[in-house]
Amino acid sequence: MRRSSVAAITRIGWRNIGRSRGRSALIVLLVLLPVAAMAAAITLISTVSPTAEETAAHRMGLADYEIQAGSTTTASLEAALPDGAVVVPWSYDLVHLVVPGRTVELQARSMDLDGLAAGMLVVTEGRQPSNEHEVAISAGLALFTGTAVGGQVQISETGPVTVVGLVEDTFDIKGRHVLLDESFARRQGDGEDIGASAQWLVALPDASALPETVCADGAEGPGEQGCDLYGYSRDWASQPSADASVGVLVLGGLALVEAILVAAAAFAVSVRRRQRELGLLAAAGAERRHLAGTVLGEGILLGGLAAVSGNVIGIGMIVVASPWLDDLTGRRVGPIEINGVYLFLAGAVGLLACLLAAALPARAAARLPVLLALSGRRPPQGSARRLLVVGAALITLGTVLTSAGAAMRLADAGGSLSVIALLGGAILGVLGFGMCSPWLIERLEQLGVSLPPSTRIALRDSARARSRNAPIVLAILSAFAATVAISSTFASNDAESASRWQPWLRADQLIVGGEGAERAGAQVATKLGALAVAPIPELVAATSGPDLYDNVGIVGRAAIVIEDRRRPAEEREIEYQITIADAEFMSAFGAESAVSALDAGGLVMFRFGPDDLDLTEATVVVRNGRTGDEVTSKTVPVTVVITGLSFGQPVTAVLSRATAAKLGLAAGPVRQYVIRLNRPVTEADVAQAAAIAATEPNTYADASLGPPQPAQVFRFVLISLSLLFALSVTGIAVALGEAESRPDQRTLLAIGADPGIRRRIAAARAGILALMAGVLAVPAGLLPAWGLLGSRGAPLVVPVPEIIAAAAILPLAGIVGALFLTRRIPAWSALRQAGS
Repeated sequence: MRRSSVAAITRIGWRNIGRSRGRSALIVLLVLLPVAAMAAAITLISTVSPTAEETAAHRMGLADYEIQAGSTTTASLEAALPDGAVVVPWSYDLVHLVVPGRTVELQARSMDLDGLAAGMLVVTEGRQPSNEHEVAISAGLALFTGTAVGGQVQISETGPVTVVGLVEDTFDIKGRHVLLDESFARRQGDGEDIGASAQWLVALPDASALPETVCADGAEGPGEQGCDLYGYSRDWASQPSADASVGVLVLGGLALVEAILVAAAAFAVSVRRRQRELGLLAAAGAERRHLAGTVLGEGILLGGLAAVSGNVIGIGMIVVASPWLDDLTGRRVGPIEINGVYLFLAGAVGLLACLLAAALPARAAARLPVLLALSGRRPPQGSARRLLVVGAALITLGTVLTSAGAAMRLADAGGSLSVIALLGGAILGVLGFGMCSPWLIERLEQLGVSLPPSTRIALRDSARARSRNAPIVLAILSAFAATVAISSTFASNDAESASRWQPWLRADQLIVGGEGAERAGAQVATKLGALAVAPIPELVAATSGPDLYDNVGIVGRAAIVIEDRRRPAEEREIEYQITIADAEFMSAFGAESAVSALDAGGLVMFRFGPDDLDLTEATVVVRNGRTGDEVTSKTVPVTVVITGLSFGQPVTAVLSRATAAKLGLAAGPVRQYVIRLNRPVTEADVAQAAAIAATEPNTYADASLGPPQPAQVFRFVLISLSLLFALSVTGIAVALGEAESRPDQRTLLAIGADPGIRRRIAAARAGILALMAGVLAVPAGLLPAWGLLGSRGAPLVVPVPEIIAAAAILPLAGIVGALFLTRRIPAWSALRQAGS
């Protein structure tokens, strides 16, 4: 094409943009939205994703390696490593903070932040602890307890300690953490069993490597048993999450398709509006390539403007949101990172999307017969059934590709073919469901026989003009599919976390513990209307003589002994603590079926789940509290109650009061009081119980309220933004469709129809198209979510309430928007031509 032709096409493009400024602005906005979304996502990911050095510092501070071992000591490690190696232990444990009326489980770490552990936690105020009677706590814990530097907190495992500083985990700024003195880790590293989990930070001399006795990065070493020591390198610790990368690629690919589909809908409407003008150009001697060039030229101009504006708006959105990113992500986010390469690609995607979207309309414009173009009539449409067959084939192929991609990723997490398969499956699924829409739109006309006139006209118009409406449905569908995919992925991740979480109390139970457990528990039971209560007493000697116990009330001197045949012969006997129960006690634990066994003199064991222990009978042994010598024993039958509760459940095994008396045991002080309600326990119930418990010394109330659900605010924001994007696409696409259908509205007014019918028809059409797109978007969005989750072996959970609510919002928003925003056509302009 000659330069003069290019210049002429450019002039025509600018003239058309200027003459139809409203339509051009809608097209720019429609293409701008996915570009802005991609630019915002790229900037957000670059900003909130930790760098390799930040990840490594959070995992192992300044060390070269982190060593983990089942059983070893600091001295043994120093002897096994090269000369000059620095070995520093650090430990991790869960402790319990006691506050008035409550006890809270916390993460406790013991390390020296001035040594190799620098960067694993950051001191934000005060200093780190220097002895076992000092701690530093996180800001979240300080806010929860109302404690400042210089105050005191009560930790069950250590007693009262003084807060000397505030620390922050930069990857969990809202978490409740405790930093203990590094002497705890040193004692654990020296082989002292203090109940914590110890690791070692190792700095090696230059050019030194780990010895062969240490497995690098968790890999199995030589020998039948593999390695006892595992050394995780700094490079391994800094690797990014593969799952996150795959998710970004798949969603990025969907954004590309979204941009193409949205732009295609816009240009399909644009060409339909310019049909008569294109006919005049052809009649004046313009060649087919010139006609196609006018459409492509307008696409380049509008696409370039949309690409630049989209990048600017996307970056601006993240800049505006940057003050809240720390709170939204729950980690310390650095300055805004602008990735020029990827932003350029995002803009190029928008421009390319415009060109690809304009290609088919341009081809159609070039091939349109001159007489048909001058007449202004719609060109003949292809068969909707053929598109249905093609759509079904694409859906099938997309499902196969998604399944294959998930299977390949399970076998090889680093394979690139799996990513291509997942991306291809997601794109084909969206296109396939979109291609089914013309056939479905055609079927809608049969439903309008008994409907009001405006709805009947809207159904007929949607079916007759499916070539115009199908791209609109496809654009809305692809936008809403992203909302479905994001919502399903979050819901599935929450469900996966919940499946790994094990409650330590039933959902309808709460527990009161401490010195005043019995008094406070009775009050709580009355206040909340308990269904049953279970005081858990300590077992004491039936007599107060010193021969059996040094101190009446010692816990744990009576135990059942069970032989675990899975263990070595010298380790087969395992002791479980027991208490006294009655019928109401059993009801409080939902074990009414075992009351008869308890009354018959048997022992009832509460187990998490079935196992291969021989639990038909067990020996109850009573030992001397001073010497540990056996005083008496009794073999009793065992009944097992499967609770599904974790090993932190308050009861392991129970005897009846009569059976305990035969062993010389009686109920002592009550240190725990379990209350069962006739409904699930709520936060409000725990708050009431805690208020009562706080009136007694060293007494608390607690419940197992469910697994933590992190990043709920971030999830809400992402889903809201995705839905807002879908609503924006819906509004703009429907507005373009209404602009193209304006001649039909003029015809209605010319034959005497009520001027307000245009709004009602527009509202009905918007509701129909949005509802169809929303229904088709559900399977289209679940397909990529299923593939991403299946690639790591996680089940798909469909958030039905969220999807139904979101699917209802689309048509409602379209109907309301069309009713209030559609302009009435003045009666005097009813007979004007569409192009005038």
